[in-house]
Amino acid sequence: MSKRLQLTKNAQFFAPKAQITDENISAILDAASENKADNAEFIINDFRVKCDCSDKGVQYTYSARVFLSERPVYFFSEEIADKIYAFIVIFEIDDRIAVLKKSCANVSGATEKYFDQINGALLAATFSDDAVEFQKISLRNMTISDRALRARSYEAADLKGLLSTHAAGRSIPYFFKIRQGHSLKSISAHSGRVVESSDREALGEIACWVYEQLNLIGNSTPNSKFLSAFAKLVELEQVLAVTEPVAILIDSAALYDFLIKSEVPVTYKTRHGRIITLSDGRKNRLIENLEIVYDVNDKLEIIGHETTSRLKKNIKSIGIFSKPLSQIKLSENGKEISLRNYIVRYNLFSVCFRDPKFMYFMGRCFEDASGVSEVESILDILIPQKSFSGVTSEKGAIQPSSTSFDNLSMFGQVEDLHAGDDYIFCDDLGFEWADHVTLNKAQSCISFIHSKHGEKSKSASNLHDLIGQGIKNLGNMYFTKDQFMDKCQNKFSEMYVRDKISSQLSRTRKGNVSLIGDYLTNLLKDYRLHRKCILSCSFLSKEEVSLAFKEMSTGKKVSGNVIQLLWIISSFAHAAKDINVIPVIYCQP
Repeated sequence: MSKRLQLTKNAQFFAPKAQITDENISAILDAASENKADNAEFIINDFRVKCDCSDKGVQYTYSARVFLSERPVYFFSEEIADKIYAFIVIFEIDDRIAVLKKSCANVSGATEKYFDQINGALLAATFSDDAVEFQKISLRNMTISDRALRARSYEAADLKGLLSTHAAGRSIPYFFKIRQGHSLKSISAHSGRVVESSDREALGEIACWVYEQLNLIGNSTPNSKFLSAFAKLVELEQVLAVTEPVAILIDSAALYDFLIKSEVPVTYKTRHGRIITLSDGRKNRLIENLEIVYDVNDKLEIIGHETTSRLKKNIKSIGIFSKPLSQIKLSENGKEISLRNYIVRYNLFSVCFRDPKFMYFMGRCFEDASGVSEVESILDILIPQKSFSGVTSEKGAIQPSSTSFDNLSMFGQVEDLHAGDDYIFCDDLGFEWADHVTLNKAQSCISFIHSKHGEKSKSASNLHDLIGQGIKNLGNMYFTKDQFMDKCQNKFSEMYVRDKISSQLSRTRKGNVSLIGDYLTNLLKDYRLHRKCILSCSFLSKEEVSLAFKEMSTGKKVSGNVIQLLWIISSFAHAAKDINVIPVIYCQP
């Protein structure tokens, strides 16, 4: 019967924690077939059959099940189900296994109990830079800030030499696609999965392919300079020996796709034992609550939910205990599972540590390859302004007779600092690119300036909104002449209005807007043109931030907000430099 199987080259690879036995192979097969339709018979049910490819001298053992499965349909008022045929094939070759599966139930519990997943570093070490072209890479930034870019992807004929590896040490590569000769291969580092483009082939041919991949893994040596620039995999046990978790973020985007887009029914059991089915509105509120970054105290309790939720440290993994999440039930392949178990099973959470060079992501721990040396480059973007110590407000009092912003306001200070620019525009309120936009032909510079006032503090929360605005508007910095002319003819030709008070304060703060057309033409074609994204914040002191960052870089214990502050400033700097924009932060001395 197994000769009827025609499979593609798509497998996950594992090494046994002990000896491979009937028990652990059966556990994986049984877990996979938990979604078998009631009263359905196995079409194929082979168990540890020994075979060989005589023409290639490859000996292997395989187990296979093919069966009819059922998936509940949620768009119909009556109980009906999609009928889908599923399969799982397990190859045993040289004391390792490869799992190929489709449409079966989740097997991660069984595989994790008896096997260790082949990690991404070993898979990446099966080829050298010279032999392959990197055509796609997906990266997870080592941050859980809600005002920072968390993930990004790049594609090209060959990313080597094209993709800047500046600050790549704080990026975790979790998926990449390579071309090696005529072969196109995808590697999912977090799941130990290798996919190679191919036609469907017979079981023996797939076994030979598995044998080749395991040989490559067994003889692998780290030889990719391109990938070595990114964050490296480390053992969680080593990390927990030197630092502690300080915050957790749930992957709410993945949950949204599963709970909302797939229309999975979700229920909640009240304290009185009543079962409530959550409406889409309640599901959305649940997702909103899970989008929050939650701090963790020294007892690993979730701050604000100390009596019900905490993290659990294991030797190789971090777990979550949460009574509220355990009371929420959902359906997966027709089986009931708690939301907590679903999040843990699929590793849908990230944990950051007191030492910011480590991060736990997708069930693995990573270390920033660039190390604390980045602190100095981050501090370099902080430009102290002595006059900020006297600032009392963000915009000052706006009166009908106002023709300028108060000198002791952030807006007034910014306009003083950029008095030498040719044009200054106030774009605050409404559809804005920034609080101020300035143009300078002599320096060939376009500046977007975002301002915020507050009491002096190292709190990361004060910087969250400002950095969020800056990152959100980076794309607008590459405006066309027509886009800017539209601003000039409409918004920039008006007077500033705030809180329904119409002032005499022109939004064109400096420059003759009637001459802007030719000016823009010459500026935008200047080969020296560069762009600056400037965050102007009176609440930040370079001296205080420098002291805190340098304490952290020497291994001293610092508060969680200092770590978050480093992350969000770092995220801003990386996001700006990724699109060739210069990041600048005006602050107090």
